[in-house]
Amino acid sequence: MITKDYLSAKSEAIMRAKWDAIEKALGTDIQVKDIVENFKLLDEVILKDIKGFIKDMKIVKEENFGNFIRVYIKTCVYPKKAEETLALLTRETAISILFLIEDKGQIYIDKSNPLIISLTKELLNQGFQIYDLSKSRKISPKNIKSSIDSRNLSYLEYILKKSLSKALVIGKVNFITLSKAGQNIGYGIKSSLYFIRAYANYYIFIKNKEYVKILASGIVSSKGFGFTEEAAKQKALLRLSELLTNEIMRNLNKYTLFKYNVITLIVEDVYSVSENFKIKEKLQKLPWVKSVVDLGIGKFKVEYLENPIYLANALENNLNYKVKEFSPTKIVIEVN
Repeated sequence: MITKDYLSAKSEAIMRAKWDAIEKALGTDIQVKDIVENFKLLDEVILKDIKGFIKDMKIVKEENFGNFIRVYIKTCVYPKKAEETLALLTRETAISILFLIEDKGQIYIDKSNPLIISLTKELLNQGFQIYDLSKSRKISPKNIKSSIDSRNLSYLEYILKKSLSKALVIGKVNFITLSKAGQNIGYGIKSSLYFIRAYANYYIFIKNKEYVKILASGIVSSKGFGFTEEAAKQKALLRLSELLTNEIMRNLNKYTLFKYNVITLIVEDVYSVSENFKIKEKLQKLPWVKSVVDLGIGKFKVEYLENPIYLANALENNLNYKVKEFSPTKIVIEVN
């Protein structure tokens, strides 16, 4: 949409088209444009560090609809360089989640599964960004089931590699009917309830530079009673959701406890202690900033729990500073 002027809108449209080309070339499952908010920063800071991942761009068509612009481009994407660029944008606090349901020979994804709802709610409460893979058309439930059953996890690793998440929580839920309503349970006594056990086989994968590793895995189970089979399954799932969410959060929190980036932040044109103090206060209020240490006038050490590129993005978008220089360990800004 045109929010400033035509040239700025056109520049952003071209940037979006570039990322569309990357998504198609690499088969990424999470759209970069849904995550990266500041296209100017992305174009000027990141792309100059990884040169040549997209070349020979040509605008083949341009349409002005008054309140928005559409552009079509033709370009060459170089996968290896593009993958390096995507690695820079992986969010440390972004998690993809997916659980299959296997029941009576059927495999399906239930978006209203209480397990997904419980886990998503807890992760959001702790500030994580969630990608719900149940909406993806590129995910194959059959392949996921096969990977979990055979313990050949290459397909599950592939899912994480093709996303911008740092972690993937994935698994499969099964049910075992222990007794049915009306079934003889001994001594001439018939059960008035269905008695069902639900169990989840789960894996937590973490990206670690060039490869993917298993952070944790396990099986969690719970029982449920009900006058109908479906009611018993839902009660078993509700209890399972609570147990599994606690176990997954415990594993993720142990991992993130010692994971943070140390970034030196240089602020140009700062000359007084009072200015320094005000900047430090603002920095401490940014999301995912663990601590800020004053190293002198215009210089700070920032412990940041996210990918450093998102700190640079927050400095521009949230605090209205201008990023003049960026690297994963050093950012130079100018106070506007």
